[in-house]
Amino acid sequence: MSTFNSAKPSIPDYYTDLGVSQQTSSRDIKLAFYRLAKKHHPDKKAPGQSIDAKDFRKIREAYEYLSDKDKRAVYDVKYFDLRYQWDRYRESRESQRKEEERKRAEEQQRLAREREYKEKKAAEAERARRVAEEEQAAREKAERERLRQEKIWRAEMRSQEAARKAREQQEQAARERIRREKAEEAERRSQEAARRARMEQVDAARERLKKILIEEKQRAARRNWAKMREAAESPKAEVTKPAPAPARPPGCLHPQFGWSRKKSTINCVFCGDLRRKWSFQCPECSALACPTCKAKYCVL
Repeated sequence: MSTFNSAKPSIPDYYTDLGVSQQTSSRDIKLAFYRLAKKHHPDKKAPGQSIDAKDFRKIREAYEYLSDKDKRAVYDVKYFDLRYQWDRYRESRESQRKEEERKRAEEQQRLAREREYKEKKAAEAERARRVAEEEQAAREKAERERLRQEKIWRAEMRSQEAARKAREQQEQAARERIRREKAEEAERRSQEAARRARMEQVDAARERLKKILIEEKQRAARRNWAKMREAAESPKAEVTKPAPAPARPPGCLHPQFGWSRKKSTINCVFCGDLRRKWSFQCPECSALACPTCKAKYCVL
């Protein structure tokens, strides 16, 4: 087959684009344009399809050129040579298309032969694989049987080991229970000893407080006796009236002794002074006072 390459003419083949001959009238050219425009107009495409107006522009250009009588007359003069060029170009394209089809057919035949060869090799490989799988299956079966026997033996060993560990855990739990009971008994004894020690400390504190109160009363009595003795020994001294005792709040008499020291933040019941660290508490009415007011109002 003779093949030749022909370049695409620069001037379009308007008659072929519209699908008419050179002798077609202007009216038929117009009808052909309307028929092709309905087919190739972008607005006639279905929604969602890609729109390519190349064909529509080609037929519209052909119609605009051939509908002009003067342009058509000039075009008809050179159309004979132009059609010959287009025929050669189309023959060249057709020859190329057939050559490509022939090459594709040869390629398909080659691919078919290769596929057939590969399928044959694959079949042979499949047969070899099945034989290998059967041999492997036999080996695996023997291995599974060996593993099963080994599992039975291991299960027996684990059962014996579990029984031994259970006995050890029971013994350990018994020892732990005995140890815990001893620890609880020791803790109970320790708490009892601590409670007895606290009671002894409280009793000792009470005894010390009693002694302190007794000593304070004795010192006060000695001071009173000393004053009375001094007054008796100096009869010439001017007799002065004793200073009146400070006014007491109504209610409790607030004795001089027995006041306990309390750590707290309070206001003195006598002067209202804020005590932030400690104060004295009356043993009878539990009133709280500062050191100054205690010495001032509790002199008896």
